[in-house]
Amino acid sequence: MEEQQRSVLSVIKFIWCHRIYPFLRLPKYPDLGLLLMTAFGSSLLIQTLWQSIPDDRLFFSKTSLIGYSVVTLVRLMMLLLIFVLVSEHFKIQEHHLWGRNPGLGAFFMSFLVGFPAMLLGTSLHNLFIFLELQLENPIPSRLYYFVTTESSVMGLALIFIISVLLPLIVEELFFRGLVFSVLPDKWWVRIPVPALLSAFFATNHLDLIVYLIVGICASAVRYYSGNVLCSCAMRLGIFCATKLLSNVISSQDPASVQNTIDYSRTVLYASYISLVIGIVMMLVLFRQLRYYRYLQRNEDEHCNTEEAKPLAIPLWHHFRIGFFFGIAFLVLCWIRA
Repeated sequence: MEEQQRSVLSVIKFIWCHRIYPFLRLPKYPDLGLLLMTAFGSSLLIQTLWQSIPDDRLFFSKTSLIGYSVVTLVRLMMLLLIFVLVSEHFKIQEHHLWGRNPGLGAFFMSFLVGFPAMLLGTSLHNLFIFLELQLENPIPSRLYYFVTTESSVMGLALIFIISVLLPLIVEELFFRGLVFSVLPDKWWVRIPVPALLSAFFATNHLDLIVYLIVGICASAVRYYSGNVLCSCAMRLGIFCATKLLSNVISSQDPASVQNTIDYSRTVLYASYISLVIGIVMMLVLFRQLRYYRYLQRNEDEHCNTEEAKPLAIPLWHHFRIGFFFGIAFLVLCWIRA
């Protein structure tokens, strides 16, 4: 009888020590679950607080430029804080986070990728709104946005910093730097996963497809060039293309159209043409970017450099309790949006 009790206790101890406790304890590696849980957990907390504050308690409107700037700044600073804490705690080396120097040509090529990415994103945005109007569906609402006719220098500078500069740096560092570095060195993992997470982090039902396309392009640039600053250059190229091509194609404001009769046919035809041109340009540019990855791999085989070795994180280690909490927080963010 005592031997049976000892055997049962030993089995329970083995299951706890080798199956349950490793699943629950703090991670030894900077795994994907930890990043999911902290990023989307903090985003859910900020979203809940933002939605619970009555409008009459604030001296500004939530959809004003000041309101949008406040909530966007808090979300981005929280993301940057997670980046700093995780990278410092786990002592992740800079070449894993930032990547290697691919040369000036790669940065210029990455910047050019922003032009077809802008054409794809803008055309898909316009076509999605037209499809929703055709199906007589309500246009999806946006959680974080601003409505303003600000034209002063200070106002335009604030819009550029909050809407372009800070997201360009912080989001790329987190999703194409930290998240990218902890994933296995496979294109079918490192390209779609950061793109999906960055698209979901925006919590924008209306432009989910646009954010996903931009995220895939940025992740592909990061993967082929080997440097996170190249994906930053790509997003800067999107901003420049938006300004340069605003007279040719621009994003349709959903508030300005109520049905398909109000929808400009010029915008519709320009979106079709831009979609085709964007796809062709993207294929040509990515074919050129692949050579940088090819050259880096050849150099790594001959020199056996340490920078070429990815973080040694077992694949199963990513799917711990933090991963499921992160997925739950992500779903809650979108349900409550």
